[in-house]
Amino acid sequence: MRRAPIRPQHGAYGLIGWGDVAPAWLVANYGDDNARAMLATAVASAALHSNSWDRILMRALLANFRTTGKLGFRGDRIDIPALGKNGWKHYHDSETVNYSPHFESYLWACYLWAYRHTGFSPFLTRTTNAIAMTMKAYPAKWRWQDNLERARMLLCLAWLVRIDDTPTHRDWLHRVAADLLVFQEPSGALRERLGATPTGHFRVPSSNETYGTGETPLLQENGDPVTDQLYTTGFALLGLHEAAGATGDPTLKGAEDKLAEFLCRIQTRSKKLPYLNGTWFRAFDDQRWEAWASSADIGWGAWSIEAGWGQAWTAAVLALRERRTTVWELTSGSEIEEHFDSARNELQIPDY
Repeated sequence: MRRAPIRPQHGAYGLIGWGDVAPAWLVANYGDDNARAMLATAVASAALHSNSWDRILMRALLANFRTTGKLGFRGDRIDIPALGKNGWKHYHDSETVNYSPHFESYLWACYLWAYRHTGFSPFLTRTTNAIAMTMKAYPAKWRWQDNLERARMLLCLAWLVRIDDTPTHRDWLHRVAADLLVFQEPSGALRERLGATPTGHFRVPSSNETYGTGETPLLQENGDPVTDQLYTTGFALLGLHEAAGATGDPTLKGAEDKLAEFLCRIQTRSKKLPYLNGTWFRAFDDQRWEAWASSADIGWGAWSIEAGWGQAWTAAVLALRERRTTVWELTSGSEIEEHFDSARNELQIPDY
């Protein structure tokens, strides 16, 4: 049975669904998943010299923005039933605060990119406010205080420097990058690190009984020599690549080069199982030099491979390095602004 189409006045209109094989995935709408789809669409459009997706991309940017609160935070997720019941203005006018770069920071990068192409000032003002609040809260009030969050935060900070190159904005970028690179090994590996007070659902199992019952990191305790190619490494490569491009900093460029070389060395090779060839297992132990770690995560064990997420960005950034360009530069010719006025009217985005 076909579902009735969602109308523009519905809070979910224009948003990107993140799954189509399970009811829960159809209900939940995660901003970070929307962001990755939008960023990938922008890159694919530029690489293919196509404007075929510009209208949909512009609509998706504004659909996410109109469900982002006045302080610049959207929250982890907004479920479709709630969007239908409350309407988008409920979220647009809220004062949501969510110090979680895993869920928030890639939308911030999208909004900065959208501001660059449209000049729509709320994209910049709300985003800059949220980034400033998040950096003021760093690191004590960040949810996980781990390398996953630091890796995710790099992209929006790099693009904020592109938009508004101030000493403060550079300091934010260098501070997060430096704290991340403390854990880069001579091999180039960026090891996982648990925060001081881990909170939320992404936690180490506290007992044998809880092992395999929830979402968990790959390490059991700090010092475990493991990298995470699902949640951290690919996004760190993207963030370092864009940060080096934005600043010209040789330290950031050197760290990016080491990480890229590490990822090339640990890429899966298999003639017997060609569907694994060229991929990256989620976990890699840089002491054993093999895919090895805790498999406590209920959905993504040490030997799992997820074709999107960080893997896709690893491959994309390696290609960008070959072309000697960045996402920011590659997408500079986007013409999404041609669809801004019509999308804004369609989604009833107010004057500010």
